[in-house]
Amino acid sequence: MGFSIRELTYKGKYLVYLSEQELTGPWFSFKLEGKGIGTIPVILKNIEPTPIYNMVNTRKGTAISRITLDFNITEYLKKLVKENKIQSISLKKKEFVRVYKDIFNPPQVPYISTFFTMKNISDFALKDFSMYFIFDFDINGLEGYDNDLSGYDEENDIIYQYDNTGLYGGFSPLSKSTNYQSCLIKDFTINQKKLNLSNTLHKGPGEILSALQIEFKTLEPDQSFQTAIVISGGFSKEELIENIKEGKNNAMKHLHQVNRSIKSEQRNLQEEAFIKINLQQAEDCE
Repeated sequence: MGFSIRELTYKGKYLVYLSEQELTGPWFSFKLEGKGIGTIPVILKNIEPTPIYNMVNTRKGTAISRITLDFNITEYLKKLVKENKIQSISLKKKEFVRVYKDIFNPPQVPYISTFFTMKNISDFALKDFSMYFIFDFDINGLEGYDNDLSGYDEENDIIYQYDNTGLYGGFSPLSKSTNYQSCLIKDFTINQKKLNLSNTLHKGPGEILSALQIEFKTLEPDQSFQTAIVISGGFSKEELIENIKEGKNNAMKHLHQVNRSIKSEQRNLQEEAFIKINLQQAEDCE
């Protein structure tokens, strides 16, 4: 359960095609810190099995889709205890971090904008917080998934992949990224020994992915972190950059609408259909 893009096209050409779910979406890392638990390092992929991620509600429309879910800290700590990674912990109440995802995909525009808002509704601090955006682009789908090249436009903070046909796919966040990386998929790693992206690009063609990292020092209880990414394509680097710049300007206009939505009572009510599902171990999210 989480957020992932399985397929993405630009004017009929594949940019993402049958990618691994965990390699097309956001990851998070932080140190969970508070009374009674000490400091516990956490790395969350975009896809985590229930009950680690709990679905709250979803709304799907023709131009806007909204997903609300929780990172269930209580269940995550239970999992660590069961794996003998930490000692047993007694919590006074269930602890969560709420994640809101607002996806704007209107027709007849050459980009998709996705807002991510994390609200720390737990009693713990999220120290050394980082958010990573990871995309395994498959430029031209199966015809060209393993011969992609990559680049990073520092001025516009856009990382991208392309191939010898001249088709480009890339993305950029509203918040300035602190690190970037492209590498072979088999070499991609985020772990407690390597939490920062390398600020390097893979040399030559290959089956590669692209990633950006945003560091945010601390998310205290009741604090929120918000950003958005714009994904687009182009038949040249210049077209890609213009599409993403247009998308970012447009995304800024939707900030008020997104913030009004995440504060609404309806957005924060759990749909009954998800209550039982959230208690189960999701077999297809391992």
